[in-house]
Amino acid sequence: MVSDPPVRFKHALVTGATGIVGVPLCNRLAEMGVRVTAYSRTNGDFGLSDGVDHVAGDILDSAALSDAASGVDVIFHLAAAVHGSASTYEGFERVNVGGTENVIGVARGDGARLVHVSTVNVDGFRRGVLRDAYASTKSRAEELVLSAAGDGLDAVIVRPGTVFGDEAGRAGLIVDRLLAGSLRVLPVPSRMISPVWTGDLARALVRAAEFGASGATYTVAGPTVSTGAFVAVVATSAGVRAPRVSIPAWAVAVPLQLAWWGRKVTRWTPPVGVEAVRTGSVHDGSSAAHELGYSYTPVSEIFKRTSL
Repeated sequence: MVSDPPVRFKHALVTGATGIVGVPLCNRLAEMGVRVTAYSRTNGDFGLSDGVDHVAGDILDSAALSDAASGVDVIFHLAAAVHGSASTYEGFERVNVGGTENVIGVARGDGARLVHVSTVNVDGFRRGVLRDAYASTKSRAEELVLSAAGDGLDAVIVRPGTVFGDEAGRAGLIVDRLLAGSLRVLPVPSRMISPVWTGDLARALVRAAEFGASGATYTVAGPTVSTGAFVAVVATSAGVRAPRVSIPAWAVAVPLQLAWWGRKVTRWTPPVGVEAVRTGSVHDGSSAAHELGYSYTPVSEIFKRTSL
């Protein structure tokens, strides 16, 4: 028997619903008895549960977005251009800034609460550590949301740390390759990260929509660990082979910088910036966990359960 959903969750729209975070969020909401409209650019079998209504549409198509959002109580805005999905600043800007403008307009029109999913990279950008188009345009998107909240929109911002999943094909670059047995070389094992499992992030997003203060920003990031230690725990608990060769940061930075300089010629944008390799991605998610009332699942428990 499904318990009654929270008042705000009688009907939710999730943009970017077929991504690494969107699928577990949609399925969790559906399990709660919430009516879920999943909005993404393409149709297909992405692992969404039978209780999810999947609508194909572009985040830049304001009319289609408005139709999909008809009658919703809350909008989870996950759709974004990330490294690998856009190759120019204009491409990132179009989706991350223009798409957020569209979502804000729809939320205003429907009187829906907006949960805007950002990134901890915004913090790095504002501190002058990260200077890539992804971090820059996500920062601008946050500014739009905060401005709208100041004008009366009921909106919350959530900044996830390094996100990973537990299902092959939807687990993130490193974990996907690790689970598939194709991660032979691990770049920069000393790089420090604050990883957050998609299951925990989905719970945090639900709690943010229920209890988050309008205009507030919550950092959702698990305990900090080195990339090498993280990979070792995943490999051991999932029963897969860990990479036997690693590459130190100094050996990665030079070719990565060359790749960034040559991306206009090669039309390939590296998945991470040089600054990110050098500085890591360390963030404290304990305050958000305390304020919103959720906890972080140990990595070993996640993959032990998955490998059973």
